[in-house]
Amino acid sequence: MLGERIKQIRKQKKMTQTDVATGIITKSMLSMVENGKATPSVPALQAIARRLQVTVEELMLDPRDVRMRELLETIRSRDTSYHSDEKVREILHPYLVPETNSYWQGQVFQEYGDALRTSDPELGLTYFEKAERVFQQLGRQDEQLLAQIAKVYFLFNLKRTKEAYELIEAMDIPREIPLAPKTYLKLQILRALRASLFDDHYTEAIALLREGVQYMREQDVYYHVISFQRFLGLFLYLEGEIEQSRQEFDRLEQFFAFSETTAVRRIEVDLTKGLIAIFENDTDGMQMAWEKLVTVAIDDAKHYIGQLEVHLLLNGIELPNQTLQQSVDKIWEMQDAWLAASGFDQAMMLQTLVLAMQRGIGQERLEDVIRLKDDLQSERLKGDLEREIQALVKVQ
Repeated sequence: MLGERIKQIRKQKKMTQTDVATGIITKSMLSMVENGKATPSVPALQAIARRLQVTVEELMLDPRDVRMRELLETIRSRDTSYHSDEKVREILHPYLVPETNSYWQGQVFQEYGDALRTSDPELGLTYFEKAERVFQQLGRQDEQLLAQIAKVYFLFNLKRTKEAYELIEAMDIPREIPLAPKTYLKLQILRALRASLFDDHYTEAIALLREGVQYMREQDVYYHVISFQRFLGLFLYLEGEIEQSRQEFDRLEQFFAFSETTAVRRIEVDLTKGLIAIFENDTDGMQMAWEKLVTVAIDDAKHYIGQLEVHLLLNGIELPNQTLQQSVDKIWEMQDAWLAASGFDQAMMLQTLVLAMQRGIGQERLEDVIRLKDDLQSERLKGDLEREIQALVKVQ
């Protein structure tokens, strides 16, 4: 394996055996090494690596691992030509077997699993579990944890919400074991979401989010600053800390002013602001969020557009070529999308549908709403929705 790797790199660099061996070992000895009949000493191996302009670790890699790494780097590159999940699966499929206990095999399992998120998430889960086992055997705690975090999102997508929250709870990492910043922040935000949407503890969620923000400042890393700040702004608002909530959104605007941010990430913030506008019955705020969503025209945001339209129409705001029935239909058309989102998003969509029912639109799906309400994990959200449904039933 080592000899094959030296030979492969030497030929890639168009070097002869003499070019590599001179001053280190004899040409005949290098030939024996390349044919697997001899092993160089550590100093000789280090010198050969320097001559080939690679690291010793690269020389020790299995050629199959090298190819897997190259493919993954290409797939994950911003300049990649591989856009579809189907293409990613096609590229990585030859490397699913034979299964080996290598770091890059684990990475292939995880990337392949992620490429199954829409076509076959149940199968995707099995590949995350394979990746988790590989990283556990290698003692790669960060990678093992990232595989578990990815698994949580797949469970959300499969509507196995309780199982997802239980997995988050099980991710108890001793504080004396340091995690990479990106891993720590991903875990922290999941813990905050669990505290708020499963345990109904917004105060605990706020504390976890503030810990994450403070950590980013100390480490000078900002991997998930938008998610942390917008959730912090939302939960502070829900706890009645209105001024502090506004301050968090002001900080986000400052961040946008001095950083390159994609339209999708900005839309996430606009959605959160739109939701708060709904809570406040602020039609100007709702209309502003609605106009931004319509302008960007992201298909995955259709149900959010429908939600804002319902509340605007119920408040007597006329929208061009738009009826309450059409807006309700948008929400139901995207049912799979919002059911795969957080319990909070689910509850807000259901509440919007009930409000439309109170105006006589969509009442034929009340049983569906009640069934989905009963599936919510948060007793607080379930109770709020139950009161709206009872008000509707009394009117009927």
